[in-house]
Amino acid sequence: MKAVRIAAVAALLPLAGCLATRQDLEKLQTRMDNDRAEQNRQIEALITRTQAMLDSLSSQNARMRADVANRLLQIDRQLVQIQSLSGQSQQQIRDLQRQIEARAAEARDAAEAADSAEVVLDRPAETGTPTRPSTDRPSTDRPSTGGSDRTTTTPPRTTTPPRTTTPARPRPTGGVSADEAYEAAMGAYRRGSMSTARSGFQEFLTIAPDDDRAPDAQYYVGETYTRDPDAAIAAYQRVVERWPRSERAPAALLRIAKLEIARGDRTQARSHLNQILRSYPRSDEADEARTQLDRLGSR
Repeated sequence: MKAVRIAAVAALLPLAGCLATRQDLEKLQTRMDNDRAEQNRQIEALITRTQAMLDSLSSQNARMRADVANRLLQIDRQLVQIQSLSGQSQQQIRDLQRQIEARAAEARDAAEAADSAEVVLDRPAETGTPTRPSTDRPSTDRPSTGGSDRTTTTPPRTTTPPRTTTPARPRPTGGVSADEAYEAAMGAYRRGSMSTARSGFQEFLTIAPDDDRAPDAQYYVGETYTRDPDAAIAAYQRVVERWPRSERAPAALLRIAKLEIARGDRTQARSHLNQILRSYPRSDEADEARTQLDRLGSR
């Protein structure tokens, strides 16, 4: 009987081991399922955050594109305005050129007409004919008596002075006045068109070299040489030589001194600064000249 019990217990032991193993497997499966579920939740949360970040970046990208598009539109509008202004300026220049050419043609026609009238008036004088057109001289200049004496004592060329009194300088510019030339040059200078401004100031100096604004024009000629210090110095020196009593003379000397300092020639710079103190001690530039000399050291 005892042997039967022992055999039964021995037979149940493997079955109990199998039952423990299944429970462990079930626990392990449950744990794995829980871990998988947790990982899925973490992955879903990560996907959600990533999607939110992508949405934010997409929104920022859209706003940036819109901003860039607006700026490009503004630039296009500004370019259109610049092109429009440039077209207007070119049109004004063409109109001015046409006016100059028209005035030059009128001047040539007037000169030719005056020459023709002079020839016509000279012929009666050579043939001894006492008659002349009444438009050449007023009838009240001299009495009508002694007509033959009048033709011999008064040459018929008395009608030519009105033609010769026309100033010769404006003719090359087609009749542009000094004021027009100066204002056009100043306008180009303010716009930064240095080459055009230089030509305008030089034209003004050709038309009106004795004008009160001539020193200013010559000074601005020097200002237009922004990349050529030698040419600028020569232009400023001309101000000092031609208009030594003008207010632009000390300013021109100061500009020359600064250009000399910029290119390292301190000896010439000191010479011009001392010239300001000697010739223009009461000018506004004298104070700056002293300051510059102190910076350079020995005078």
